[in-house]
Amino acid sequence: MVHAIPSPETVDTRYPSSVMEMKSLPLEKTDAVAFGMIALFTIIRLAVAPAFGLGVDEAHYFLYAKYLDLSYVDHPPLVGWAHLLLYRLFGTNELLVRIPPIFLFALVSFLCYRFITAVAGSKSIAVLAVAALNGSFILNAMSLMLLPDCFLLALIFPLVIVIKKIEETGQWKYFVCLGMILGTAGLAKYTAILFVLPLCIYYILKKRYSLLFSGRMVLAAVIALAMVSPVLYWNIQHDFVSISYQTGHVLGPSKPSIGSFFTSLLVQFGAYSPFLFIVAFYGFFRSFKAKNDDIRLSLLFGATILVFFLYSSLYERTLPHWPSLFYLLFIPIGVHFLMADGSQRKRKFLYFSIAFSLTATLFLYAELQAKWFSFPDYKSPFRDIYGLPSIAGDANAILRENSNSKKAIAVTNWTMGSRVIYYSLPYRQDVFVIDHRKDQFDFWEKESPTGYDLLFINTHFHQEDVAQSFKCQSTEPVKTKDILLNGTKVDTVEYVWCRNFQGFKE
Repeated sequence: MVHAIPSPETVDTRYPSSVMEMKSLPLEKTDAVAFGMIALFTIIRLAVAPAFGLGVDEAHYFLYAKYLDLSYVDHPPLVGWAHLLLYRLFGTNELLVRIPPIFLFALVSFLCYRFITAVAGSKSIAVLAVAALNGSFILNAMSLMLLPDCFLLALIFPLVIVIKKIEETGQWKYFVCLGMILGTAGLAKYTAILFVLPLCIYYILKKRYSLLFSGRMVLAAVIALAMVSPVLYWNIQHDFVSISYQTGHVLGPSKPSIGSFFTSLLVQFGAYSPFLFIVAFYGFFRSFKAKNDDIRLSLLFGATILVFFLYSSLYERTLPHWPSLFYLLFIPIGVHFLMADGSQRKRKFLYFSIAFSLTATLFLYAELQAKWFSFPDYKSPFRDIYGLPSIAGDANAILRENSNSKKAIAVTNWTMGSRVIYYSLPYRQDVFVIDHRKDQFDFWEKESPTGYDLLFINTHFHQEDVAQSFKCQSTEPVKTKDILLNGTKVDTVEYVWCRNFQGFKE
């Protein structure tokens, strides 16, 4: 990798005056701008983190730390291991759950800054790239919510560096680093296997067969396999349940759907900020003509991720954070190319894209904190992150009034399950997810709910007719409660007893 940075005296007239001024600053001051921006966003996220409840996925992945294991049905264990130390030392609240992703994304921003500095030969362009990255809506969500994908974001830039270092030096230490990076990625998410293909293609295109088929590469593979061995062992123990689960994600329905494909793209268009979406794809297509090996290698990784998720979107709607690695690479690379192309119109578009995205992001942070706006009943965007502590608290209060020793809370949807279990942790009450879906909750529920008095929680969005669906000695509605925000209904919750639960009705 090229690490040389232009001297502070160098001024490139290809860039507009604002960038030229930054470029002519002493390099230490440009660093200070970058680090100050990263620090500012980190402080904002720390301030906003306690202001809203846990989302579906982040609550679910936190429970990995509660139910510690070698692996899990839906993902490998790293996301749970990352929560473990804070959980065991301090317990849990929204801020503690969000500290790992906040600082992880600060690291991602720093690594992006170093990467674009090397690629563009300009720290001022790297500052713009980091600003763009922190303006992407879904990447900001991932900076607050610890998902398995967050670790891949932090690993991709070091992976590119190490692959290049192996090519340049062939030293043992870089093969060891390669094995550790791939192993860590494998502990984070199963799609880390996609890292192997671009690595191999890169060395083949460079005709470095002696590196690809060397004993040192075998060492890297052994290290990676050793690190992911807990995941392999757990899957062997459980009939490779994770493989069938992940296959269901990639090949959901039996027939491909063009509607699902375009819906997935449209969601990404909005989720990453519409203008930054354009910047990313501009960077991607411009990369095909690039002669810089760092960009070529990024292209191989980005193309692999993009093709995989475009294909899978034909079978199941792709969640916007799944292809986040593509946007992490190509939003910054797009910034580099837009600045390097020498077109004043393209630069203006870039400045507008970054300014719009950052302004919208700061507005969204302010709304998360203050919740100024009212929305029609049941249309609030806060429905998944508001009211759960109250819902769980009321359920546990009702349980305390029941003298039966075998009593528990029940929900009929896994998304409610993860959050109700999390917010019931202080009460030490059992929570059952009663559905036909084979998932992680079946492993966490060590006892059958049969014979329990179950207090079912129904919401406006997840309703089940308890008397019609389940075998109960008797059913009793207990109370109904509206979850209000600024005078409008976010949700409505109904609590229903199912006495002596005996399973599903035929």
